[in-house]
Amino acid sequence: MNVRLINPFLSATMGVFEQTFQLGATPGDVYLDERAYTHRWDISAVMVLTGNAIGVVAIRLTRVLADKLLGRSGVTWENQEEREKLVNGMVGELVNVIAAQASNHLEEYKIEISVPIVVQGINHTISWPDKQPIVAIPFSTTVGPFVVNVSLFELPRAYRK
Repeated sequence: MNVRLINPFLSATMGVFEQTFQLGATPGDVYLDERAYTHRWDISAVMVLTGNAIGVVAIRLTRVLADKLLGRSGVTWENQEEREKLVNGMVGELVNVIAAQASNHLEEYKIEISVPIVVQGINHTISWPDKQPIVAIPFSTTVGPFVVNVSLFELPRAYRK
């Protein structure tokens, strides 16, 4: 996978965490993720990207981190059901902003971004592109870890728009 497709997601993620939550997000060592049926993440926000590069971007985090981010956002809620909706919306918007900012640096790929889908639950699954690797970019913050997964395929020049 082309590093020029991944780096904009790293930069956008760090910028969004700093601007939105006043949190430094420090990237760890990038690795290839497995298509495992078990994992540590409680919530995933998933977006499909199409254009001259196609695939999936997901931000994955624990419930504990999501709750701490919601608390840092300054938003209040009256009951558990409302809090759940706010967490879903916040995580979806978070990945939406990350993907939008990253796509600004990927103009040559003419990328279109789907509306994010938030998936929750222990060992929830994501349908990743079949033959593309899933690159995992782990991040640490002072309130918990998260990961950004990127699985993108760059179309050959002959097939580009």
